[in-house]
Amino acid sequence: MDFARGRERGVVVAGPMWDGDRWTDAVAAFCRASGWPLLAEPGSQLRRMVPGVVVVDHHDLLLRTQWADHEPPDAVLRIGGAPTCKPLRLWIERHRPAFAFVDPARTWTDASFSISLHLSVGPEAMAGAARTLLSPESGWGQRWADADARAAAAIDGVLDAEPLLEAGVARQLGRSLPASHALYVSNSMPVRDVDSHLRARAELLAVHASRGASGIDGVISAAAGVAASGTPTTVLVGDLAFRHDLGGLVGAFDAVPATHGGSDDLDLTVVVVDNGGGTIFSFLPAHGVVDPEAFDRLLTTPPGRSSSQLASGLAAAMGFEHHHIGSCDELHALLAAPGPRQGVRVITIDIDADANRDQHRRIAAATEAAVSGSETAEP
Repeated sequence: MDFARGRERGVVVAGPMWDGDRWTDAVAAFCRASGWPLLAEPGSQLRRMVPGVVVVDHHDLLLRTQWADHEPPDAVLRIGGAPTCKPLRLWIERHRPAFAFVDPARTWTDASFSISLHLSVGPEAMAGAARTLLSPESGWGQRWADADARAAAAIDGVLDAEPLLEAGVARQLGRSLPASHALYVSNSMPVRDVDSHLRARAELLAVHASRGASGIDGVISAAAGVAASGTPTTVLVGDLAFRHDLGGLVGAFDAVPATHGGSDDLDLTVVVVDNGGGTIFSFLPAHGVVDPEAFDRLLTTPPGRSSSQLASGLAAAMGFEHHHIGSCDELHALLAAPGPRQGVRVITIDIDADANRDQHRRIAAATEAAVSGSETAEP
């Protein structure tokens, strides 16, 4: 595996892998030897703090900036499925580096036809390749580390000064969930916000998603399946995904005996961010160009009642826990509570869709200013 030899400006990209943790040591050895930073989405199981490895938590936001285009890659080594991050795909398309793909699942996912080398190898081959590399002295990896640290500070400056919205929920999940837990992430905005804002930590937080499988259908049922393995599980969903799988919520509740404490009890927490239905489409370029009334009629799905009202009624009928919250401190207190807990609970958080969209734009502008050294007007 001579792909990396002589190429100092490379990145390792890790896409979704349910068993990605078996690659941890090999990927770490390769990154240390090559000096390449690791751009790992949470669902790869590789977004972890590892000594000597530059793990770029905020590559989704960094790759939207001028800074990223001033740091073009010579090479990309991707492991696992197609990454969620669209800016990563566009950055690779613009610069067309040498691109090798390690394909454990034999899926060959390459929407932009950028891959130049397909490798059917395991972790042992990657670890062996690391032993043939000489540590570079270009400072490439350190520049990524510095940019990521500046991005983190800029993002925190926005999130810490404002009410709890979707980006803050995603950040708080990574801060608060215990190491023994799993996180299941819905499609639409939740998987994107988690990719952008869930930060690396020393202990593994298993992150799962059903990318490309069923949209927002069946998300609670899938998370309940993870919980049924005996792993306490939190699932992050929007208001529509919550409604689309109320049957999964009932099924999970039925799986918990009336007398708690049995070894087969589910431990499932459903976190619902209620932004008024389908507001991911307000991030499209058409928003603000198309007539607002027509846009809302065609591209949003506002429920008649809030998720909090719905969850409250279901909790009263079935007896599970429901918490309606509005701050990071409240969310932390619920997620990080120590000790064993069995059962189903639902946490609902009201999100102002306009404020949420504007916050995403302010975060992007703050990141641009922090890493590219240019003040960008807020949209």
